[in-house]
Amino acid sequence: MATNQSEVSTDTINIYFLAAPEDEQQCIAVKKYLGPVIRNSKRPIEIESDFEIPPGQDVKQYKEKLYQADIVLAFISADFINDDETYLRTQKVIERYNRNETVMLPILVRNCMWKSTPFVNLPFLPKNIQPLNNKQFWNSEDDALTAVVTDIYEAIQNFSYEDKEESDLAEEKVSELLTETHIERTPPEPETNGTASDNEAPHVEKTKEKVETKNVAQHPPKAKPKNIQNVAMDVDWRKSYFKDVLWKRAVAFILDNIITAIPSILIAVVLWSLVSVLITDAEDVSDTEFTFITLFSFFFYFIICAIFESSKYRGTFGKQIMKLEITDRNGHRVSFLKAFVRNIFRMLTAISYLLVIPFILQIFTFLKTKKFFHDQISYTVVGEKMKR
Repeated sequence: MATNQSEVSTDTINIYFLAAPEDEQQCIAVKKYLGPVIRNSKRPIEIESDFEIPPGQDVKQYKEKLYQADIVLAFISADFINDDETYLRTQKVIERYNRNETVMLPILVRNCMWKSTPFVNLPFLPKNIQPLNNKQFWNSEDDALTAVVTDIYEAIQNFSYEDKEESDLAEEKVSELLTETHIERTPPEPETNGTASDNEAPHVEKTKEKVETKNVAQHPPKAKPKNIQNVAMDVDWRKSYFKDVLWKRAVAFILDNIITAIPSILIAVVLWSLVSVLITDAEDVSDTEFTFITLFSFFFYFIICAIFESSKYRGTFGKQIMKLEITDRNGHRVSFLKAFVRNIFRMLTAISYLLVIPFILQIFTFLKTKKFFHDQISYTVVGEKMKR
């Protein structure tokens, strides 16, 4: 009876959902849609995640199942990347992946700067690389979940096929080795000068070879799906990720101030000229008038940025050049008011970097949340530009 149980556990495909707490609902939805795949699979499939731990189970011990899973589905989002606990667990999974001990499949749940992660080297799901929450692309949530589950099903099928193929090859190899061993097992000629240990050495080697051959037959090597290439990934990948994000957004910010500031300056010059012409009894423009012109120029700058960020382009000129876009946390296009408020806080954040105390507060906030202050206030996310 024990033998049958071990055989069942060996044939079972263990899948673990690795996701940030914010993506719990997406995990539950994907598991629901995987129901028919699990029922019709030729091999038993067990799915575990952090969000459906059975009552009475030790949580820490249960989460260790992640490191024995055959397939790990990584639900990629900004929260997945920024969450420290998820990052530490991902590091261990990548180590197993680099040793060919597991298959890792990233699922793009919400748009983020995913091209700066090592997962870009793996086949993303869905294959069209559209986030599951992209309501502008998917006709419905059912379409998005069906697409990603279909791709997961294909990966499971490939996994099963490759594993069976490897088992058949291993059995053939075992048969060849046994045949060769049988042919070479001729009784050794007795040697009068040889000791008993010398005469028994070949027999010991044959026995070891037989044991090793048996182990190969019982435990064939795990195989990856056909479409998974063995591309080694950097375990400590998040440091380079934040560097890439920082320079992309910094360049976009500089381009915005160069390109968008030009019409703002022109507006300020026109206003200055009009005020100078209309006010004839004053030689120079007063401080109040100067303040009004400056504030109006900034106001005009914020309006331009908000118009483009709330439009179908989802980004200012600088972000479009750097192939970035702004959405809310649900993947929707932001409203004009939200974009306008975001740009005001963005400017205040940039100014605060010049002051000591606000700068320290910004650094502390970023180290804790891994998000910029103006993105937190406006509940927006900056991600890669998507094709629609």
